Amino acid sequence: MPDHATIPPDTTAARCDLVWHSSFASLTGYSGSALAYTLGLAARGVAVRPLYLYGADHDEQLAAGRLDDRIRRLQQQPLRLDVPQVVYAPGDRFSKNSGHYRIGFTMHEADRLPPSWVEQANQMDELWTPTAWGVETFRTSGIERPIHIIPLGIDPQHFSPGPPRAQLRERTIFLSIFEWGLRKGYDLLLRAYHAAFRPHDPVMLVLKIDNRAPDVHPLRVIADLLPSPAPPVGIIYNRPLSIAQLRELYQGVDCFVLPSRGEGWGMPILEAMACGVPAIATAWSGPTAFLDDTNGYPLPIRGLAAATAGGRYTRDAQWAEPDLDALVELLRRVAADPIERAVRGVAAAATARRWTWEHAVDRIMVRLAAW
Repeated sequence: MPDHATIPPDTTAARCDLVWHSSFASLTGYSGSALAYTLGLAARGVAVRPLYLYGADHDEQLAAGRLDDRIRRLQQQPLRLDVPQVVYAPGDRFSKNSGHYRIGFTMHEADRLPPSWVEQANQMDELWTPTAWGVETFRTSGIERPIHIIPLGIDPQHFSPGPPRAQLRERTIFLSIFEWGLRKGYDLLLRAYHAAFRPHDPVMLVLKIDNRAPDVHPLRVIADLLPSPAPPVGIIYNRPLSIAQLRELYQGVDCFVLPSRGEGWGMPILEAMACGVPAIATAWSGPTAFLDDTNGYPLPIRGLAAATAGGRYTRDAQWAEPDLDALVELLRRVAADPIERAVRGVAAAATARRWTWEHAVDRIMVRLAAW
């Protein structure tokens, strides 16, 4: 939600319409979107009570070192168990739902949910997930409860097209933003980039990488996957950016690229699109909700493969194997045709304006009215 979003005075009164059980301050997708949902609902007059999922409310301030003052204000409301409660987290946390009406809200990146998620989901009154693809995955995994689509979104006041960076126009700049892991397809991206371009071609790949595993060394892996001589790569490593810095980064590139093997939603893809940047992204899972061949460059897949590299949540599931040869061709196509990518960038921004947090809160308000 916008930084200036206000909370109506009556939302801090001694009432509570909805408990939102999640995290609100960590550098995760769940926290960032939980903040947007709760502040958006409060701005509509809903007495939403944020509840920290992993301990007492004050524990989040200690763990993250920060907490939005608006969340603190909303947490002054009484915690009531006779109202609906949303647990917005991975599905093995749904058992923490103690509301009068219990909603489990989650997403997944593979073709099947873990059995523990299904077991807990079937104890909820209803489930929410961001995409139609997610609904299908929930159903085929064995969830029998009602499922509703509640999308994520972007704030158009934060992410919007900007002027081109003229000093970089002699190069085609590709950008990828991801947390380090094989699910994000960094191995495919680096191999395709090396195959698509020569060392002196007028291109650059910028990687913004977050790595939370102390025993993993991404820079060594990148060096191995891009043997010298190689086209140029810039790296932003384990550095959090402000919204203004992130917006400037998006606005300064020509194409976003993420050959992910699976996404529950794909927030950086949509943020880039909102800034007028077309995206090369895998034509499978979450991004299929908003990416097509008019506003970007869908990357075909060769099929599905075992998702064992995804850890315990995907151990018995499959995810996509993006087509490496197709990725090479798309990278070359984007670099060779600035007019096409500009046209698709305009369409990308128009698409993103239909996927705002306001739109997402609208969908929640419909559910609130149904109870």
